[in-house]
Amino acid sequence: MEDRNSEQKEHRLTRAESHDSQTASEFIDSQLQLEADAREALPYAFDRCTQPLGPLRQNLFSCLTCNPPPKSASDSYTPAGVCYSCSIACHGEHELVELFNRRNFTCDCGTTRLPATSPCTLRLDPITGIKGPIHSQPAPNGNTYNQNFRNRFCGCGELYNAHTEKGTMFQCMGLAGESEGGCGEDWWHPECIMGLRRNQTQVKKTGTQSKSTQGSVGNGPKPIPSQQEEEDQDEELPPGFPAEDDFETFVCYKCVEANPWIKRYALSTGFLPLVFKNDDRTSDGLPELNDNVLATEASAHQQTSNDAPNNDANHRDTASDVVTNPPTNLLKRRADDDEESLDAILPKKIRTETSQNCYYASLPIPETKLLSLFLKEDFRDHFCRCANCYPSLRQHPQLLEEEDSYEPPLSSEDENVRGSVGTGSLLDRGEAALNNVDRVKAIEGVMVYNHLKDKVKSFLQPFAESGQAVGAEDIKAYFEKLRGDEQAIKAAAVAGSGSGNDDNRREQSAIALGSTSYNGLAKTPPMGWGAQLEWCVDVPIILTLLASDQGKAYGCDIDAETLLETAEKMVDYGFRDPGYKYVILDDCWQNMQRSPNGSLVANATKFPDGIKAVSDRIHDMGLMFGIYSSAGMYTCAQYPASLDYETIDAQTFADWGVNYLKYDNCYNQGQEGTSKLSFDRYNVMSQALNKTAGRSIHYGMCNWGKDDPWNWAQTMANSWRMSGDVYDSFDRPDDRCPCTTYDCELPGFHCSIMNIIGKVAPIVDKGQPGAWNDLDMLEVGNGGMTDDEYKVHFSMWVMIKSPLIMGTNLPKMSASTYSILANPAVISVSQDSAGMPAVRVWSREADLDEYDQ
Repeated sequence: MEDRNSEQKEHRLTRAESHDSQTASEFIDSQLQLEADAREALPYAFDRCTQPLGPLRQNLFSCLTCNPPPKSASDSYTPAGVCYSCSIACHGEHELVELFNRRNFTCDCGTTRLPATSPCTLRLDPITGIKGPIHSQPAPNGNTYNQNFRNRFCGCGELYNAHTEKGTMFQCMGLAGESEGGCGEDWWHPECIMGLRRNQTQVKKTGTQSKSTQGSVGNGPKPIPSQQEEEDQDEELPPGFPAEDDFETFVCYKCVEANPWIKRYALSTGFLPLVFKNDDRTSDGLPELNDNVLATEASAHQQTSNDAPNNDANHRDTASDVVTNPPTNLLKRRADDDEESLDAILPKKIRTETSQNCYYASLPIPETKLLSLFLKEDFRDHFCRCANCYPSLRQHPQLLEEEDSYEPPLSSEDENVRGSVGTGSLLDRGEAALNNVDRVKAIEGVMVYNHLKDKVKSFLQPFAESGQAVGAEDIKAYFEKLRGDEQAIKAAAVAGSGSGNDDNRREQSAIALGSTSYNGLAKTPPMGWGAQLEWCVDVPIILTLLASDQGKAYGCDIDAETLLETAEKMVDYGFRDPGYKYVILDDCWQNMQRSPNGSLVANATKFPDGIKAVSDRIHDMGLMFGIYSSAGMYTCAQYPASLDYETIDAQTFADWGVNYLKYDNCYNQGQEGTSKLSFDRYNVMSQALNKTAGRSIHYGMCNWGKDDPWNWAQTMANSWRMSGDVYDSFDRPDDRCPCTTYDCELPGFHCSIMNIIGKVAPIVDKGQPGAWNDLDMLEVGNGGMTDDEYKVHFSMWVMIKSPLIMGTNLPKMSASTYSILANPAVISVSQDSAGMPAVRVWSREADLDEYDQ
């Protein structure tokens, strides 16, 4: 007996060990399967709260744990809605009610609408800049709430239970909130829309089935319906209720009553037959169910409405009070008219109606009975848009155009990604890391590896043969010797502690040591003012300059006096303090001929004391001086440029005390078309600037985004233009700026603000401290946009980390322009040392305009 017990115990132990044991491969596979299951259950990333994006149409949740609803609907209650990400990251263990999509809503997580014990862990603290926890922030303005946030839905106000609820519910378009008498985008049971008792259709069906079942099985047990039968019962709709595939959306009777003008469309094209709220009750409190009752009522309603005179003032609602004489050809319409002809006529007429030719006025006046409207897919084509009717439509944008709903980015957009961080082979992980490295740096890294691998192998060979371990100091000493760092470190130490008068040079060298910038400059996006020129390319020689008195206003007339006056205003107005330090001279400062020794010469009329004198005066004001040239034979105004004169021009700029070079792309002798051609041409000036004695100069490439400079300019420049020239317009299309994508080969000019923002969005991550995407100069204050548009323009340049070079006439600047350009809070975002540009996470495709843009 003892041996048998021992065998059983051993057998049980063996089975337990076999069940619990797991190989490393099996464990990894199980973890990967768990991750795959998690991605399927939660397909969207939940690491960003949507509150910074402002009001959106988005999926919302109400947290009943943080905000438990009162027992009585009359008790006070502070509702709150949280976004998809916060529902998981901040309220994942709470009881939630999914509200689905709601329009114009800003996430309430981390605000006073929720207790401080439930902070938002996804947003950045505006003071510390650290991610979460955030609580007790002011609640967003503009959110609207209804009974759904208490977990009550529909006109019946039932508590929703996901485990017991059957059938389909439909969301109203929500033309009015609860405070206005509407439902506020509530979800409705089909029965309640029609004024029937809940589950009445299912009750009657079940009773009939029960009778039939009892007749067949006698007193025996009733058969259990199959799962398919139950699903069929769940989908049963009341008689007279439209089929789900027949309508796009609906407007409940509450919202119809709150907007009585929309009733007139009830029998028009684009709408299904009327669905009344039937309040007539039989003795048992329920209306008789009859498949023909609603069709009969609709026919009677239509006939009564058609017979009623259209000029009866007693029947007019709010919108029809302003309707004038309707067209006689539409007044003759009846229910038996040819529907196809109306479908062909109305959409075309609606787009061209005037206040004297109003389609709405011809529609029959409905009765006062409660009804809900069910709208077909093309319902938006059939609203009257005359001058009198359009204001009513404009209050409800969802009636004018289809709404887009925000969706968070997918948790893993790469379908081939199999594992999480830390899984996979070293090769897989190395390739994944390499994919995230900048292309130029990756190529340089591979080249360095190929160059060093044989040397490193020789270094490690003696350790392998002797069995001696390789220490950290051995490796450090080897690479110091390989790079010559022993001498470099000693030289840097001497330079940092030595004495001398060349403070500027020592400071610049210290900055360059270990910098991500190729020359140690532009750790944050440069800020300043530039004498911007705007060209009309229709004239071939000495291009016509468009100068305005209010804006960039100087054209080719910029001179020493104007430049110094602007510099003084920068100091007087306080622009220098938040970071505007560069004063940049644009084209037309040169003579038409170089000097006998080949150097550039300033125009003696405009700069009688020379460029060096102007530069010194600007430096005395605590500012820095910038100048212009081009990587071509001529500048854009056809003055001498620097192609093949890079060395002598770079030294000339350094001798003049130049701190910033804007280097254009005109007359480049065809040296473009591939990245290598452009790289080689611009790199000559980069190397020449680095070799100048005593000065580091900010190198601003202006090649208009040709040949993808964002992929290679980081190693040789501090900024690069990524588009054609900006224009003082917010979103006006222009044939001279034909492209809307960053990789287009026709950069053009006259590019609007929105055009440039759209182009840079896919490449914002190419910018980094020391090397920035340049979206072109600021147009703020030049008169072509509204103040609100200028605010958006300035804020987007700031968030994308573009250089901020003002292009307006500072002495004539308005107060509103000053308030935008000198906003310290916005500027601080630009000058954040982290240098992280904003990334577009969502965009909305607008309808095409008359220019097909």
